[in-house]
Amino acid sequence: MKQLELRRHAIRDPDADRLSAEGRVLAEDLGRATTRTYDRVFVSPAQRAAETAAWFLRGAMQQLPDHAVVPGLGGQDASGGSPEGMAAGVIALLDQLPESGIGLAISHTPLVERAAFGLTGHEIAPLRECEGIVVSRDEEGAVTIEELRLGPACPTEK
Repeated sequence: MKQLELRRHAIRDPDADRLSAEGRVLAEDLGRATTRTYDRVFVSPAQRAAETAAWFLRGAMQQLPDHAVVPGLGGQDASGGSPEGMAAGVIALLDQLPESGIGLAISHTPLVERAAFGLTGHEIAPLRECEGIVVSRDEEGAVTIEELRLGPACPTEK
């Protein structure tokens, strides 16, 4: 089985394309809580996405594995980030993982929600910063998703 953890970026600085101090803390704290080791990391072209991945991996005490900037994670694909386009993009990322591999992808809202809809046909509630989904594909190609939600004490974007 291959898995892709697809998350929204952490809390951004309201004045620039970077994380706020709260966002860096949130991403690092989530990294500390993970038990996964990532084979590959994918980020949108936005600086805040790359920073989220960096702080997340720092918290997990993991070195940056093979990685790539993926324009589709920022909605910059031929479909403009449609549910079908996002689903196809996620499947393409899964194809880049080794057998039994685990990937981490940092994207944006509503693109993660669109990917979930494109993959399953079911809408999920809007995601807060650092929330997301785990997309799993088994050996037969069947795809399932699991939502990754944070507790109510999580800071939110202001």
